[in-house]
Formats: sequence, structure tokens, C-alpha cells
Amino acid sequence: MTMLPSARGLGLTRVGSADAPRVAALLARAFHDDPFMCYAIPDAHQRRHLLPWLIGLNVRDGCGYGEVYTTPGGEGAAVWLSPGRARRTPWRMLRAGMLAAPLRVHWSILRRLAAVEAQAQALHDRFAPEPHWYLTQLGVEPAQQRQGIASRLLAPMLSYLDAQALPGYLETENEANVAFYERRGFRVVAVDASLPAGLHIWAMRRAAGGAPGHR
Repeated sequence: MTMLPSARGLGLTRVGSADAPRVAALLARAFHDDPFMCYAIPDAHQRRHLLPWLIGLNVRDGCGYGEVYTTPGGEGAAVWLSPGRARRTPWRMLRAGMLAAPLRVHWSILRRLAAVEAQAQALHDRFAPEPHWYLTQLGVEPAQQRQGIASRLLAPMLSYLDAQALPGYLETENEANVAFYERRGFRVVAVDASLPAGLHIWAMRRAAGGAPGHR
């Protein structure tokens, strides 16, 4: 897929694999205090050290099987997986670098990450079975949040989804994000509260054409 015309018009940059480390570092800073990341890696120093590498797996997967956009100044980034490629397979994660995980990440962290990912995947399979675009990550530098950057990053893909009559899907573990996505046409389709430490997963779907989704 070539870069969306609307993304060019908003001054966004399509990210390739060579830029994945830079984008991963940006998203690591954005997600440092995210509830999921704090649960998976409770120690803040470990989190600061490990997140760029862990998030880099997701960014590289997005570069290979979807679209990754950033602002020219690197203030924020969005990672999308394309229809038919929205399910990460073990082979894909190995290609992205997951084989090195046991050498870099303690087994207890990997266990917590895997538990949440399994719950999220079950929600994804249930509530987005049709071809769709999957927003796996959206983040903005902490010092530059609430300045419209996240909206600017989302706008091109949401316009494209409307034009192509395709649905969108995402999960968030941060309740503060729910209202932001609802204002952009996503609707909560499920809330998983079965995880430990009070962690929740909000599954959100945006219906084809931007019409309100079901609850």
C-alpha cells in the first residue's frame, strides 16, 4: 500500500523498517506509564530499558504488514495492521525479533505479557472477524500530549476507512483513552476485567463507513 494522499496532506511520514528503532523509542516514552506496561514490567528502570526493544517488535511488524506513520518532528506515531494481516502469527513475531526475547526479558515479564496478549487476541478474534484495519499502537511524546497530535495521526486512516467502507479495531488498557477514541467513531464492544492487578482491556470497534458500532 502506498502512502495515503491524506497523510501527505497532513504532513505525516510513512515509516520504514530502518526508522523502526527511532519510532519504538518514541512509543516507549509515550507508553512508559501505561497500565499494561506497568503491570507487565513493574520496575520503572526495567521498563525504561526494555520497552524500546519490546515495542520495536510491534513497530517492525507494522512496517511489514501494515502502515506506520509519524509526524515529521517525531512527536507521535501510529501503528496499523492491514486487512487480512491483523493477526500476529508466531512466525511473524520471530521475524520481528522475538527469538531473542528469552535472552533479554525475564520469564516473569514474558508470562505477564503473554497472558494479556492472549486475552486481547481472544477479544480481537471475537469482535473483529471480518477484514479490518487494526490500530495496534498510538502514542505521543509525554511533553507534547493534548496538543492534537494523536488526532492528526489518526485522521488519514479514518478518512481512508470511511472511503473504503472498512471497519477499524483497537484495544486499550487505559480507561482515559476510551473517550478519545469514542469521539472518533470507535465504540466499546467488550470490557475484559478478568486480568489481575485491576487491569482491564477495552475492545473498541469502528464500524465500516464511520457509522456507530454496536455495544
